[in-house]
Parts: sequence; structure tokens; C-alpha cells
Amino acid sequence: MATGPRVSVIMSVYNGAQFLYPAARSILDQNFGEFEFLILDDGSTDSSLKILQALAKADSRVHIIASENQGLVASLNQLIDLARAPYLARMDCDDIAMPDRFSRQLAFLEANPKIGILGSNSHDIDARGNIIGATDKYPETPEALVLRLSDGPPLCHPSVMMRTHVARQLGGYRPAFRHAEDYDLWLRATRLTQIANLPDRLLLYRRSPDQVSKKHAHEQAKAAAIAWEDHTRCSEGYPTLFNDCITLPDLDELDTLFEKPGVSNNVRRKIVERLRYSPEMLDGPEFQIMMKQARSGSGFEGAGRTILRLGRKGRVLRAVSLAAVMTGLLISSS
Repeated sequence: MATGPRVSVIMSVYNGAQFLYPAARSILDQNFGEFEFLILDDGSTDSSLKILQALAKADSRVHIIASENQGLVASLNQLIDLARAPYLARMDCDDIAMPDRFSRQLAFLEANPKIGILGSNSHDIDARGNIIGATDKYPETPEALVLRLSDGPPLCHPSVMMRTHVARQLGGYRPAFRHAEDYDLWLRATRLTQIANLPDRLLLYRRSPDQVSKKHAHEQAKAAAIAWEDHTRCSEGYPTLFNDCITLPDLDELDTLFEKPGVSNNVRRKIVERLRYSPEMLDGPEFQIMMKQARSGSGFEGAGRTILRLGRKGRVLRAVSLAAVMTGLLISSS
């Protein structure tokens, strides 16, 4: 009797033609083959769809969904709804999966029924596919992972395999947390299931200037910081504030929304501390977020080094402005 796939691989593609074929081939060449490969083309304007159609013609496991551009969150949620297998495997269109990725992850999940989400470690590669380093090891056990939650995502998103019912019970990814939708999902998941990482480096993770973490660094940092505040609130027994939200509020509105003083300041500090050396924070309008945080009286970690860095980059006026504020705080507190 015919049975369905054991794993549904979900991948969203938007103008990914440059690296799409080797990424897809690394999935099709897995040493475990009982999967369906669901790929949503999110309104690409390059040759991505043609590449995908050729792959689908050559391999019946590939299923293409062509869509108008809707963004990553909506695309992934659509793919989760379409999945037929009890396990979901994430993949990005520019990374490379090791040939034994699925077999190792599936074996672990079937041997550990309490684990609902499983990632792995990774190697970093450049545009040519050369290994340029290894990402710091992610926490392996659920206990170690929970302790690392406040530091940021404890999983490499495209390395993840998870139980389909867990993803659906969580309601998938939330649109308000665009660019940090994975971190928000992991935070919510810790209240439902256990999460772990395999020590093996089962993914080649491509680093490029076009990554979300570089192009949308400020939005990502804001979304991650608010996700953490919402997680803290829920851990205290209160309901989430963001299930029905499409966008996140302005920073100055957070104290009122959370009905708790200090939330806006906490989020602003996390943004500044994450981005204090980034071009956006040092050279762009985001610098005003740093100045507002400095004037708040609580400051931020690494302010002195940031002032020196501004000076070395030739941003003398900004260095002097920040130093004046920080010096004034020190004088007033002495």
C-alpha cells in the first residue's frame, strides 16, 4: 500500500537563481529519499522559476507553487499548510545541505519523541562555495538551549527539521516579526515542546551582502527584541500581544502596549547593543536611536568603544555628541 512522504522539505525562493540549482541538488541528492520537496517561487523576476520547473520535470518529488510576491513569512506558512509529511525540513535557496542531513535528523527525532524541533551546526561559505569559517556551536540539549534564548536565535533556521504538528499548533510564523520570524517561533515553541541541535555541521550556510541580517539589520534587531519581551510576558502567564498583528508598534508605544514601564528602554538597548558597530547605527539615521538610549540614563554596553570607533571612522561630530551625553550622565550620577 502506497504511503506518503516522511519529510516535507519547504523552501521559499525570491530571485535566487544564482545559487538555486546547487541548493536544490543538495536536497535531491540526500541519502534519504522519502520526501516531497515543496518550493514556492515568491514572484521572482529572474530565472528562478525556469530553474525550478526544470527540476520538477526531472524529479517527481519536486512540487512548484508559483505565487505573486508575498514575503517569506506568508510563503513559509503556505508551505506548512500544504505539507503532507509528519516532519518539516527547512531549506534556503542559497545554502547547501550535507548528504546525510535528513537521515541524521530523522533518526534523532524518531528516537527522541519529546524533541519537536531539531537544528544542526553549520559551516559558513562564501559566494564561490568556499568554506570561510564555522559558526559558533549552537546549544545541543534542550536545557542548554533555553539558557541561551535571551542571546538570540539558538538554531540555524535553514538547518531545522521539526514535527509538522508542532509548527501548525504554533500557528506557523507570525507576520509582525518579519526578519526575526524564526526567533519568535523558537521562543513560542519552548512553551510547547523541547528543542535541540545536533553537534554535526550538516549545512553549508552562505554568507553574502544580500542576507536579511545585513540588509534589514535594524528591523531584525527590533523584531527580535520585541519577541523576547513578548516571550517574557507569556512566561509570566499573560497572553501574547501579537497573534493578530501585521506590523510592530513604534518603540515609544511599547510601555503602553505592554502596560509595563521600561519595555521601550529594554528594546532600544537591545537594538543598540546588537547594532552598535554596524554601518546603519554608526552612519545612518539609526544613530538617533543610540543617542536616545544614551540620554535615557541607562546607557548601553560598549558605549566607550563605540565612541572610539566613531572617531576612527571619521564620524567626529557623532563621536563628540555621544561622548558629551555619556560624560554628562557620569557627572550627574557622581
